Amino acid sequence: MKNSIFLFLVSMLFFLSACEKTEFGKYDNNEVVENTYTGNVLVTSGGTDPAADFTGNGDSGTYSFAWVNPQSRASANFDITTPTGSVQIIMQDAEGTEVLNATRSAGGNDSFSGVSDSGISGTWLVTFIFTDFNGDGSYSIHPGT
Repeated sequence: MKNSIFLFLVSMLFFLSACEKTEFGKYDNNEVVENTYTGNVLVTSGGTDPAADFTGNGDSGTYSFAWVNPQSRASANFDITTPTGSVQIIMQDAEGTEVLNATRSAGGNDSFSGVSDSGISGTWLVTFIFTDFNGDGSYSIHPGT
């Protein structure tokens, strides 16, 4: 009987550790996970609808944050005004699966508005990758479609 209880407890611990979400699940909602971007990001709202303005002067780097999405999809909007460089947005769901990946570059379509693929609700990772970005832009993100 003791062996059965012990095996059950060990099995449960293994199961719970296997069910842990991705590493960014340990972050608070809207907490910055990585910021190597040499330009500026000014967060204008948080909560379930994060938004920010950003600027750069030929700057590069990554800006990512944890976002608690209560839905299985997200809508994202971002735009840039820049003569050089690019901005890429990548969203990963609570299991780390990439559900959105879009890039806007100088000289092309400078606005993005779209809905992510379906994912797992919970703490998502939102990453912006700036490459030689010279100008300004903004983003807003919302749960669902």
